[in-house]
Amino acid sequence: MKKIKYLYIGVLSTILSGMFTSCENYLDVNENPNYPGESQVTVSSLLPSAFTGSAAVMGYLYQLYGGMWSQHYTQNPSSSQYITLVNYAMTSSSDLRLWRIPYADVLPDLDLVIKKSEAEGAWNYWVVGKIMTAFTYHVLTDAYGDIPFTEALQGQNCKYDDSKTVIYPGILKMLNDAIAKEADASETGLRAMGVEDYVFDGDISSWIKFAKTLKLKLLMRDFNANKAEIQTMLAAGGFLTEEDATVHCFEDIVNKSNPFYENDRRQLNTTNNVRACTTLALFLSENDDPRIQDFYDKAAADGSYRAIPYGNRTSTVYSIRTTARATIGALDPVYYMSAAEAEYLLAECYARLADAGNAKTHYDNAVLLSFERWGRDGSSFIAAGGAYEFDSDNESSMLKCILTQKWVASTRCQAWDTWFDINRTGIPAVGTVTTDNPAYVLGTLAYNENSSLASGQYAHRFIYSRESLDYNTNAPTVIPGITEALWWHK
Repeated sequence: MKKIKYLYIGVLSTILSGMFTSCENYLDVNENPNYPGESQVTVSSLLPSAFTGSAAVMGYLYQLYGGMWSQHYTQNPSSSQYITLVNYAMTSSSDLRLWRIPYADVLPDLDLVIKKSEAEGAWNYWVVGKIMTAFTYHVLTDAYGDIPFTEALQGQNCKYDDSKTVIYPGILKMLNDAIAKEADASETGLRAMGVEDYVFDGDISSWIKFAKTLKLKLLMRDFNANKAEIQTMLAAGGFLTEEDATVHCFEDIVNKSNPFYENDRRQLNTTNNVRACTTLALFLSENDDPRIQDFYDKAAADGSYRAIPYGNRTSTVYSIRTTARATIGALDPVYYMSAAEAEYLLAECYARLADAGNAKTHYDNAVLLSFERWGRDGSSFIAAGGAYEFDSDNESSMLKCILTQKWVASTRCQAWDTWFDINRTGIPAVGTVTTDNPAYVLGTLAYNENSSLASGQYAHRFIYSRESLDYNTNAPTVIPGITEALWWHK
């Protein structure tokens, strides 16, 4: 039954390479049998295709950018594969795949899943299509700001919609519509959806929990405005606190492995680009956190976890042999959301509601889950006097505990989400000195002396794709810079 998963996962590297084949349309009378038309495809084939594209871009590109900008990792000083990324020197041509894959591959497939499943009454497929569409637009608008939404799949010259007033309400409506269809999607006699669902294997109840948690996450972008609805959701419960939303059907075989591993470790001419960053490594080391063993490979020279200051280019000091490499596994799942994230979200909600008791409960749960992910026990860390004991003195102290631990926990799984959190909350704080400066504060982002940005500045968004700017007449004429905040940023 797993063969269909591997068939689609096997095209991950092709999608990411940007190398697509096409056929000539001879007098518009011939059809390429390898590329069936809209009328020929089924929801059973479209959904795996959508998951494949989504896993490809989220598991590699968004994870890579998030890992670097959250300072979990940095670039090997003796090479330059990701140096523009590390230096925040992103342009409209930096990586077109960040924009292209969601808009050209993922969203069109999901749109067809929704349309075809609605026509067939296959409400289980419809619910999954709606939720994944909402998730995809959430990532896009949080990364870029205003994006094509209402006209996104209707032609070349589609308008860019306002993120706050149009896109966010639209995403929330998708989630509400999906949640409202739970009963219909759970009925017996529907078209079977098991192996085609790469995340929950056809379990609609899990998809609804994912949808509710994602909705809570989006409402928290403007907590005060949505406070009443958030409280209603907290009272109702039903969040994704007992399982992870992941694509997890990878094999340690060429073109079938985790997309980050496949593209960085298997396909490049070096396996040493992504290195341990001092910002995170120092935090883990100072707190005797055993997860440092799960996040980094020991330095070849001495078996240490010696890391590199973020963006440092001194290859004579920080050589490949004397520094630790980032651990990336061939079988690592691609995370859309985790149970730990859900618990961190709940902890944050209660902290903002001044409910320290519930905030601590969910914080402790989140930290324990973050350790359990790697087969470790975090109970001593959250105990009284432990390194990660919850500080319930006030809202600020609670949020610092919650979001700092969420930053650590996102390593090797959801780094892109921590990038969003840094922008949303200011935690970890963006510092103005390097980690080797005596004024450096543990657990803050370090300054990169080679950065294209001034000290204290940070990457708040991706730059619009050159393809859209060149070919969409409705694209913005004034392009927001990488440091321009989005509407929900702190």
